Amino acid sequence: MVARKTALLWDRFAAVDPGLMRLASAMRAVLGAAASLIALTALGQSDTELLVGGFTAMVTSLAISDLHPRDQLITLGLGAPISLAALAAGAVLTPYPVAAGTVFLLLIYVAVHARRYGARGQGVGIFGFMAFFLAQFTGARVAQLPQMDAAVLVAFGAVVAVCYCPGFMTASRVLARLRRTFDGRLRDVLRDTAALLSSGQDADALSLSLERRLDRLHEAVLLIEDFLGERAVDEATDGQILRHISRAEVAAQRLTVLAVRAVRTAPAADDLADRAAREQLAAQIRLLRHQPTPGTVTAAREDAPAILPTASAPLQDCLHGVDELAAAVRLLGPHGSSPTATRTAPHAPATPRTRAFSVKRYREADSEDRKRGTTRQALQVTAASALSILGGHLLSPDHWYWAVVATWVVFINTESTGEVLLQSVRRLAGTVLGAVFGYGLAALAGPYGPLLLVLLLVCMFGIFYTPSDAYWAVTFFITGALSMLLSLLDTFSTDVLVLRVQETALGVSCGVLATVVVLPLTVRRASDEELVHFLLVLRRLLDATTRSLSTDTTTSLIRAAHDLDQALESLRKACLPLTHPLNPQRARRDRARHLLELLEAGAYHARSLAAVTGRLPQGDDAAYTTQVTAAAGRAQERVTRLIRLASRRPGTASHSARPKVTRALSLLSGERRMRHGRPSPQRRLLLHIDRLDTTLIALTEALDPPAPAAEDPVAPSAGGEVSSLPSPGRAAAS
Repeated sequence: MVARKTALLWDRFAAVDPGLMRLASAMRAVLGAAASLIALTALGQSDTELLVGGFTAMVTSLAISDLHPRDQLITLGLGAPISLAALAAGAVLTPYPVAAGTVFLLLIYVAVHARRYGARGQGVGIFGFMAFFLAQFTGARVAQLPQMDAAVLVAFGAVVAVCYCPGFMTASRVLARLRRTFDGRLRDVLRDTAALLSSGQDADALSLSLERRLDRLHEAVLLIEDFLGERAVDEATDGQILRHISRAEVAAQRLTVLAVRAVRTAPAADDLADRAAREQLAAQIRLLRHQPTPGTVTAAREDAPAILPTASAPLQDCLHGVDELAAAVRLLGPHGSSPTATRTAPHAPATPRTRAFSVKRYREADSEDRKRGTTRQALQVTAASALSILGGHLLSPDHWYWAVVATWVVFINTESTGEVLLQSVRRLAGTVLGAVFGYGLAALAGPYGPLLLVLLLVCMFGIFYTPSDAYWAVTFFITGALSMLLSLLDTFSTDVLVLRVQETALGVSCGVLATVVVLPLTVRRASDEELVHFLLVLRRLLDATTRSLSTDTTTSLIRAAHDLDQALESLRKACLPLTHPLNPQRARRDRARHLLELLEAGAYHARSLAAVTGRLPQGDDAAYTTQVTAAAGRAQERVTRLIRLASRRPGTASHSARPKVTRALSLLSGERRMRHGRPSPQRRLLLHIDRLDTTLIALTEALDPPAPAAEDPVAPSAGGEVSSLPSPGRAAAS
């Protein structure tokens, strides 16, 4: 009993922190810093060396963003020599402020430019920047370099010893923890789905909660797919995991769509037969929720009826959705094991062209775009840092580097002027609140050195365990940790905290000014670029769908769907300044939200295409292939027109009417029910293509609302019930 409760509690913890990634990062910083301090104290090092060792251990967690332990160790290996070189340069130039500032600017440009090489390039840049900053903060001199270099090496060794040698960070364990997160979030989705069916009411709170659960489940799937992409060890096994994870996610989302539709089309509330059927269906979902591992799913469904005689047709659809999800989870396999092999007959061997799909050409083009973006941002950060150095020296010749740090961090993971502005506001708010918090802690614990050290480690843990979307809280803990550090060094005062706030305000202001003046990138332009990015991947996915009928490109389709999801996440991030609740321009905010909800509905259909394609039976049906090719071709034509439309949109916002924002789950559940309750994979593939086409029509209207209502030159699809679809405002899902 105790073991079961402990496992459930651990599952809840894992569901909050996907794969325990934030916990691992926080523990790497705290344990690494603690081990470094213990080792350096035992060696009799001075306070400066203790500061260098603890700070370097903390920076390792800041710089490492790789998912796979092997890649993390590679980044650590590159970070050590770069940190030593930057620390040496900073120590040599400390007596020469002008030269130090000039070299700092050059280092900043190179560090930002390195972001073109992805997460590792950004991490290496952080190591170099922070090491130079550390030299300025401590006032390092050349004579101190041997001891400081030793402290840096001790810190890197301590991080490796406490975090990687014990075996906590291994590929199999990371994957098992990610799988546990997926299972925990799947249980949350099933719990809310059962609650929705039991209530029989389309309560907004339940629908919103269900959407949040689906978003969290999707986040876990993206992490698993990213991790498998980094692992690249066993392509066959990884391909199976990708297929089964994607199939389970699509089945879970389909079940929620069917449940919402069933509730919205339910008979009168006093219909006892329908109420009993809903309770019976909810009970079966709860059984599936409590036993989401192989071997038990089948047992839980063995005694369940194949149909619910008294249930309405939408509830019968939900029952089929439960069966589909149970089958998908059964194929997935337990934590840490290989998934169960599917029994679908294989397609013909893939040609080199289709085998190499995986949007390789798209990624090459995206790499060129990223290089241009990093060059632009490197110039912006360098210009902003130059202003920060000048202004920082005017505020305080001894603490000017705080302004530079504030400028540097507001450009991390941001692109447009709006994103930098939003990040700057969060940084400043967190610094102000953290200054008050740090002053209170320092006043209470000032006389007690051990307590200050413990509070410093607690604040360090908070820095890395706080979710990245709560950046103000991250800054809050950073300022609190700085207060504890200054107290330990006997340099804490109210004036220093006020100066910290002033330098931060100066730094973020310089950052915003640089984004406005130096090669500015507006939110509108950034979001349009990300929209084109999304549409290009969608067009390639549709092309791969037609080729998948004769070649085994299922894994490539799954990876393409993953790239589509990543493109959608990038678009969401680019639109964040528009969709933020504090945005005073409500019409623009609602237009952006409306666009994103339509794209989310389209992304669901794309994921469903990839999942359903893997279940198609063997054998070539010329008529069916022709029908799929024609439907996909029509959708590709619409995507091409959308790309042209998004590329030619004016730079200023349109003044069209404020749209009504309908959530993606509502759009999908608003789809008209199919006449066949359990469609074949072939029919579902056609259905998803056709409904994706309908979503693209709605997307065209959202992007170009003033366009006159004219007959669309693209003919509607033909072929049974797939041809009669709801209006564009009622996007679809089966």
